[in-house]
Amino acid sequence: MTQQNPNAPAGADDQAARLAELHAECRADYQQAAANREASAGAARDQLALGRAHAAEGGGRR
Repeated sequence: MTQQNPNAPAGADDQAARLAELHAECRADYQQAAANREASAGAARDQLALGRAHAAEGGGRR
């Protein structure tokens, strides 16, 4: 017995619309992931610069 998704659209036009909707969701997810990577990289650069400045001031010594 084959299981079918009760939420799946029936017609070809519905399928094309659903495909377009899924592509839009994927693009949005990709853009959000790219923004998150950029923010993380910026935070890492900030931490590195702060650590270097702290070390240059002699803050790394005990």
